[in-house]
Amino acid sequence: MTKTGSPLRVYTLDDLPAEVVAVTFAKTSRSPDSFEEIARELSESESSRFHEKWVVGYGHSSVAEHAVLSIAVENISILGAKVVEENRLSSFTEKSTRYQVMSPDNFYTPPVFTEGELGELYHEAVSSLYRAYDRLRPRALAWCEDAYGAPEWRQAGLNSRGKACDAVRGLLPAAAKTNLGWTVNARELRHAVIKMASSPLAEMRELAGVLTSTGLAKVPTLLKYVERSPYLDGWEERIGERSGSGGLVASEGPSVEPYVRLVEHDPDGETRVVASMLFRAGGLSYDEARERAGRMSAGERAELLAAAIEGMTEHELPVREFEETAYTFEVVCDFGAYRDIQRHRMATQTQQLLGCDLGRTVPDDAREAGVADEMEHELDLARERWERLAEIDPVHAQYAVPLAYHKRILMTLNARSAFHLVRLRSRVQGHESYRRIARDMKREIERVHPGIGSLIPVDDTKSPAERIAAAQGV
Repeated sequence: MTKTGSPLRVYTLDDLPAEVVAVTFAKTSRSPDSFEEIARELSESESSRFHEKWVVGYGHSSVAEHAVLSIAVENISILGAKVVEENRLSSFTEKSTRYQVMSPDNFYTPPVFTEGELGELYHEAVSSLYRAYDRLRPRALAWCEDAYGAPEWRQAGLNSRGKACDAVRGLLPAAAKTNLGWTVNARELRHAVIKMASSPLAEMRELAGVLTSTGLAKVPTLLKYVERSPYLDGWEERIGERSGSGGLVASEGPSVEPYVRLVEHDPDGETRVVASMLFRAGGLSYDEARERAGRMSAGERAELLAAAIEGMTEHELPVREFEETAYTFEVVCDFGAYRDIQRHRMATQTQQLLGCDLGRTVPDDAREAGVADEMEHELDLARERWERLAEIDPVHAQYAVPLAYHKRILMTLNARSAFHLVRLRSRVQGHESYRRIARDMKREIERVHPGIGSLIPVDDTKSPAERIAAAQGV
């Protein structure tokens, strides 16, 4: 066969400043030259002038997406890391509380709690939690080495040391410092920094300044005009005052057990997914596809949905037509589990202030290891101290909240994202708290959309502690 046109070429633009790369990609829309040739003609000053004119002046912000930074953020609090990780169009890797023992002298102290009686109270609240964490972890490890030492658990990828850290991680305060690897483009970084500069958390405002100075060294033009947003600053107080709910205060309510509740869904969701599949594969107008999908029986739609994932491996996701329907869940879970669930950033997540008033969860492994009573006692003390701090500043009192205490969130995700979340977070290697969330989400979806829900894979393998609880009828 005669070959036509120029040959395919794929290469990387290494060793070029990020802003030069962004301009190189931007100019290909109007230049016939190769990327290499365009880049050779550019200097950093020319790239800066380009961004000043087109990105800053005319608002062509998509150009900034080609300037990518890999940012190392060290010694940020767990609470602060969750704020950073709210930024959807980014990639993150965070220090694990499962595979690393957290250092008792490395925690964040907000300025409001640095001195005087409040400073002493805050320091004791955090230090007491660490002392209990260090004291109980060896006992949890002894039980986990016995419980998870069998070949079946090693083959499943479970680690006794990791399970022991999981068992007592609920004692760690939200103030515990962690490290975060962050890959982000300049456009998203600017958006993130503006949000942080407008945050009620002092740590985030400080981080915004550091990120700006760090980022300016790499993308000096694209981060030049970053400042606090009057729109975002005080948003919660403004809505609270207008609605009569009192503004940004610690949530009040009874202690509750963890739950997953489906609060919104489209009753015709399965029909919409099938209609979009027919639209793609059948050459129909949407009205024709919707009418045909609507005439199908539930069984016929279920068969077509099943056919849509035939041949899919465990490392693949369903086709994007499964994004045509979504589910909104109200979730109450411990803050430790929230850290993992929050990483599914394609979902829309709405959260409330972290506190100690919605109850807490102590893992089954901790109960079987015989450390639960001591954990409960320490968590009681933590709540008393948090209450006193929250009277002064409920926003910064969040740092004194242990990971075992519950957080309430709204989470809206489409069926495709739900497929990924349930499959990943239900795996037996995971923490029991978020495994429970994943399994409950599948059950709720299957209840309203059996054709979709039945297709979502879930790992129902019971851990040793869950087997003991089941045998005891707990």
